[in-house]
Amino acid sequence: MKTRFKIGQVVRFKNYKRTTEEKEAYFIVIQEEDATNEIVLFTLNSNRIYISETTIIPEYPYEDLELVSLRPSDLMFQNITIKETLFNDVVTGKAVYFSGDNDIIQFKQVGTALVSDAEFEFNSNIEHRLMGPLYIEMNYENDN
Repeated sequence: MKTRFKIGQVVRFKNYKRTTEEKEAYFIVIQEEDATNEIVLFTLNSNRIYISETTIIPEYPYEDLELVSLRPSDLMFQNITIKETLFNDVVTGKAVYFSGDNDIIQFKQVGTALVSDAEFEFNSNIEHRLMGPLYIEMNYENDN
């Protein structure tokens, strides 16, 4: 029986071939598969194939994807997308710090977005670091 992926679950490709310098590529389900829709994923961290914020429709999701438990430390020094709390803008940058424990990241739906319970910091060219939760807009444009 196929595992049905649900909105807000974090997945990875089972056979993603990483180089020794690369970290795992993580994605989050932003649209479930049903009779009229395909499963859609949002790229959480930039990798050699996709940049953070890219949406993809995997060709064989049930054969290629597996659920993972994602912790803030898994995204350190990776390019990710957050909604920073200083200006309330959605920005992509390199995570240099996370606040709180290193517990498994949970997402909740806020309007048309998924927001993480973990917060991350980026360096910036202003006096203050930018900080905020992972932010995944579910109104997507098909980038495929």
